[in-house]
Amino acid sequence: MRKFGLIPPPSKEEHQRARIWAAGALAVLALFMLMLLIGSPPPEEADLMPPALRTAQITVFEDDVPACRAALAGAGFATERLPDLQEGRCGYDDAVELTQSVHAYSEPVATTCAVAAALVLWERDVVAPASEKRFGQAVTRIDLAGSSYSCRPIAGRRDGRLSEHASANAVDIAGFTLADGRRVTISAGWRGSQAERAFLRDVRDGACDYFQAVLSPDYNRAHRDHLHFDLGRDDMCR
Repeated sequence: MRKFGLIPPPSKEEHQRARIWAAGALAVLALFMLMLLIGSPPPEEADLMPPALRTAQITVFEDDVPACRAALAGAGFATERLPDLQEGRCGYDDAVELTQSVHAYSEPVATTCAVAAALVLWERDVVAPASEKRFGQAVTRIDLAGSSYSCRPIAGRRDGRLSEHASANAVDIAGFTLADGRRVTISAGWRGSQAERAFLRDVRDGACDYFQAVLSPDYNRAHRDHLHFDLGRDDMCR
């Protein structure tokens, strides 16, 4: 009988039962973790990166090209390393050509590996669903606005600061070709039909999740006919 509301200490049998219960719980937890481990795909077959880690991982890829190329290959994309280039103040080291992506391109995509990783994620997670949503069909080709690498300063600046294109750290998108052959260009579509305007703003806004700077016709006249993506030092989404 309990007196004065005090609880008597557990008996020896109760101690033993508690230990058995704890051991059983640990065994079940260990079995569950083992099943998860066995059921998980090996790293080389896993997706490019978990959604919550994408931004941070792309930043890591800027300094770890082998990891970047391995991740792209593991996700089903292909790259080829380009010879290093030095051209005055311009040039690049460890750049790649994206040879297999979600969509075909109008010309070779030669960029840093981190830009290539951001680009394929944008294609897969932004462009593909946006085209199905707005047009009910897939994009079959992405048209570039010139070469990704170009030794030149930023247009419109007087200080001579080099463009991110001068280190292959940027890419310009001019438009998209749909499965039915229709072309949706930045120059005509930005103020085109309702579907074109919605699609182009979808792909512009979605790019801001993967690139440091995203510039469109809303930024200035220099970008009236293309979308500019880069992984430089300026944080912009316009």
